[in-house]
Amino acid sequence: MLACFRQILAQPSIAIDLGTANTRIYAGRGEDFREEPSLVQHIRQDQKVHAPDDYFTYLNTQFTSSPLRGGVIVDIHNAVSLLKPLLKQTRTGLRHPVSLACAPTDTSEKERKRLAEAILGAGAAHVAIIPEPWAAAIGAGIDVSKPTSQLLIDIGEGVTDLAVLRGGRLVYASAVRTACHDLQQAIKNAVLSRYRVNLSQPDLERLTHEIDSGREYDPTAASPINLTGIDIIRHLPREITVNREEIIKAMTPVLTKILGMIETGIRRLPPWFATEVQDSGLWLTGGGSCIRGIDRLLAARTNLAVHLTPDPNHAVINGAIKALHGWKEQAEWWKRITWPTLPS
Repeated sequence: MLACFRQILAQPSIAIDLGTANTRIYAGRGEDFREEPSLVQHIRQDQKVHAPDDYFTYLNTQFTSSPLRGGVIVDIHNAVSLLKPLLKQTRTGLRHPVSLACAPTDTSEKERKRLAEAILGAGAAHVAIIPEPWAAAIGAGIDVSKPTSQLLIDIGEGVTDLAVLRGGRLVYASAVRTACHDLQQAIKNAVLSRYRVNLSQPDLERLTHEIDSGREYDPTAASPINLTGIDIIRHLPREITVNREEIIKAMTPVLTKILGMIETGIRRLPPWFATEVQDSGLWLTGGGSCIRGIDRLLAARTNLAVHLTPDPNHAVINGAIKALHGWKEQAEWWKRITWPTLPS
């Protein structure tokens, strides 16, 4: 009975990865966490209207929105609406939880404050925020306590983050708010412009991940790709055939922007960091690391060894969980977390 009362009165601690594509919440029980799309639904299917089911599916994708862009909250009202039911599902006692959340390294104090306000508005009692690549490094199993520099690149849905960790500290960072969502949007726009067909999100993700961006296009080796989308004129399913060259052409400007940030960030490393990174190579996390050939492309552009990490999509939440386990026994641990000051 006493143990039951203690559980009811104890203040729970949770970890949150509020991403542009998916939101992941860990509630401190076992190793499982909840994962939901970072979308707020604005309409429901009207059964009185006679139209193909595929068209309603297409319509519903047009009337959902994400409260995040580029890895940060742009709509705090919908962010609260997204988070509130998820936090409610984690409640096990009477007290509101303490939350550990993550944000990209280039976020401003105002943007981090908006993230904290959304989580507090959803039902948390306290919020602490740590840099996403720091959490990703821990979640990927990188020894961030090493006295030598470890370079990590996290290609997420809304932001690409570059960070150097040394001696348990984040000592250098650079970021660009261009990532997987922009690659998918570029493909979507190219197909829409040429074929007047709107592709589904799963097809966009498949095209992004399966097209080998690390190799030159070979028309004799490439096979056509068959897809089914919604014809935006007739509002009916339509099959189309695209080729690899079209997809690569659509992706190239976005990849160029991402690679440009990475090359510039590495070039600006202080000499002692650059020497250590040359020896250790770079670690790759985030959904972008699932793009086939991205490791070869990065290796060619940076002249560094590229290490792919296990479970890259969940590196951030896994790292946040490990950090939470390490801190939650300490009284008021959230008050001692400060955002690092990075070199300009």
